[in-house]
Amino acid sequence: MGRKKRAGSALRYPITMRIDGKTDYLSINVVEYKPPGLRTGSGNFVQSTSTGEIRRGRNIKQSIILPMPVGLSDTNAVAWDEDSANALELAGAEAFQDLVKAAKLDSGNFQAVVDRVTTQGKASLEKFTAGLDQNTRENILRYFGAKAVGVFGSTISPQSLVTRASGQVLNPNMELLFKGVALRSFPFSFTFTPRSRDESQVIKAIIRTFKTSMAAKTTVAGSTGGRGIFIQSPDVFELEFRRGNKKHPFLFTMKPMALKNMGVNYSDTGAYTTYEDSTPVKMTMSLSFTELNPVYHEDYQDSESSKGVGY
Repeated sequence: MGRKKRAGSALRYPITMRIDGKTDYLSINVVEYKPPGLRTGSGNFVQSTSTGEIRRGRNIKQSIILPMPVGLSDTNAVAWDEDSANALELAGAEAFQDLVKAAKLDSGNFQAVVDRVTTQGKASLEKFTAGLDQNTRENILRYFGAKAVGVFGSTISPQSLVTRASGQVLNPNMELLFKGVALRSFPFSFTFTPRSRDESQVIKAIIRTFKTSMAAKTTVAGSTGGRGIFIQSPDVFELEFRRGNKKHPFLFTMKPMALKNMGVNYSDTGAYTTYEDSTPVKMTMSLSFTELNPVYHEDYQDSESSKGVGY
């Protein structure tokens, strides 16, 4: 856990909320974004992450305490998709490896490479078709014949030629294969009903904090020139469900997130209604966060998710 640089007092709604050992609430820290950089770990090619950089030394600009959102849920997902490779494609891939090895043996003589590749190609085809019945061998020749005709601009597919001749189709050997990871998104909604002038000011400050923190910057902190040449990343947010002064013992953990969308309905009563100082009587703030990095198996062993259901 990195050292934390704390901001001033937290913005809290409702302002009368008393936090004791049985109070559940959502704690949000506005933190400075830190890019992952270009370095990799020692002895491997695992790139550093924004999440890791932020946690190594948090620069907390503002803290916000809000009640538990309505409709609380989480969704974890990974990308799996159908993939197929018929026997001829797999055999061709194996043969290609053999051809590459053959080419390397005589790389100094072009004609020798061609002769060796031709010989190796025939040997690979004979190896693949050895022991097959005559009908299957003919269908394989039809398949490769259609491939060859395609060189001359024919649009006939190898599969359709085999099907026309024999009524058979190549077994696609379909599998569901892992394709990659996905980033999690979290939509939260909060209703504000100010009951005093002080609470009205706090609500205004909370809304303004989210708006300003999610906005990009045209001036890099500490820079004396070059305004407008580059755009600095917005601040990001650390969200944590808490019970009293500790992490919530059951609910899920979230990685640092970017606030991608924000909406505020200032007339949630169905009509525009305000107090004497023009503060809307009822407002709804909708926030849409997305984590900076995917969740991996190893994340469930870190201290951030040691309690509760994990990520």
